[in-house]
Amino acid sequence: MRYRTLCQLASLAAVCAGLASSFSARAAETRANRFTMSDSVTSVQLCGNRNQGSKKAVQPYRLVQGEQNGQTYLFVQWMNQPEETPHWRGVAAHTQGFAEINDDNDLGLQDLRCRAHGKGIVITAQVTGGKPAVKRRTMQLEVGPALEKYSISFSPALK
Repeated sequence: MRYRTLCQLASLAAVCAGLASSFSARAAETRANRFTMSDSVTSVQLCGNRNQGSKKAVQPYRLVQGEQNGQTYLFVQWMNQPEETPHWRGVAAHTQGFAEINDDNDLGLQDLRCRAHGKGIVITAQVTGGKPAVKRRTMQLEVGPALEKYSISFSPALK
């Protein structure tokens, strides 16, 4: 009887060891995928305050610029302060992407700047690439405070 119990325990231990190694491999893969995304972020800036002039907690915008496979990406996030948190720890409440930049238009953004404009923000940048090809192009992007509302202009204009 003891022999059978020891064999069953040994086989159970072997199965558990195999499962544990497959779980740790999946966990490592998940971490690697997460790091791949964060590695593509090239700059992060906090800017403005949606609650400007009120007694509510500060709710800034977060400007996130990234690059992956030679493509530039730009996102603006509406940040909130979780209630009952003694120190400011922003949580993204909404993320807005911009098709004019993010949809594989071969645009590069340099000298990205953000400034408060009322309860919204204005983002400016020097732009490389795009059609027609020019030596210098500037971008102005006005965002907020309403979700999904923005205006973007390029000078000279993109075709």
